[in-house]
Amino acid sequence: MDDLIPSLALSSEDVVDASIKVLSQSPSALITDIDGTISAIAPTPFEALVDPIALEALNRLSEQLAVVAVVSGRAPGAAAEMVGLPGLIYIGNHGMERIVHGVPWTHPAAEAARLSIAAALAEIEAGVREQDPAPWLLVENKGVTGTVHYRLAEDPGMAAGLLEPLALVAAERHGLRLSPGRMIVELRPALAVNKGTAIVDLVTELGLRGVVFFGDDVTDVDGFVALRALRDDGMVATLNVAVLGSETSPAVIAESDMTTTSVYACAATLLAIAARLERAGRHQTPQHGHRALLT
Repeated sequence: MDDLIPSLALSSEDVVDASIKVLSQSPSALITDIDGTISAIAPTPFEALVDPIALEALNRLSEQLAVVAVVSGRAPGAAAEMVGLPGLIYIGNHGMERIVHGVPWTHPAAEAARLSIAAALAEIEAGVREQDPAPWLLVENKGVTGTVHYRLAEDPGMAAGLLEPLALVAAERHGLRLSPGRMIVELRPALAVNKGTAIVDLVTELGLRGVVFFGDDVTDVDGFVALRALRDDGMVATLNVAVLGSETSPAVIAESDMTTTSVYACAATLLAIAARLERAGRHQTPQHGHRALLT
């Protein structure tokens, strides 16, 4: 399937062409992150809105493809509420939770970590406020993961220098894993679960033959790497598309196949893909009833 994989490019038209080649495999899936991909980065996660063009595109794609999925660091219920399209599969908390055709599922080991996540977040917040009033501090308990944001800090370097050592101690004390992100520190259960493993589950359980994944942050790199490994096995056509922004990590670009220049460009690209699929008239049967995704 090497002929389906283009070299790194910046043209949205090139991304559309390459996506159509991959999505012509049946059954196929289009998968996207939310924040920084189809929703502009906002000062707080609660202020973020999905681009309306992206919403229209995802809705139309869900009528053409076997699977349209959202894979996010947000809790899946929050992601589903934010996107608002019931026909999609929602994978949240970096693969630890899912909503498949309206049915929720949580990884049992992640479920067991809820109390540890809450305790560690409380310790981090108390430790920061002992040293600084920290009006910039935003603690987000997402149940089986937790995120501490410092985007609102006037001096992000100072905020990170204060926050990260406290988070490391709390994570070690409670047997959690600390993951970096864009102006955040994130606590997760010590499980080998991430966006990449979640996408592999989709591919294997649904028998997918083509997958296009749009992402923007270091947490999406797990998905890029997993899809490239599946492609290298010669069984699945894949395409990794990085959505660029002012804070894009070099690792995101390095692991992508192609790029698009912004959230707006991503939305326009998704809409163009939907239009091309509609013109081609190659409607795929939606994948329903796969209990394995919920076990």
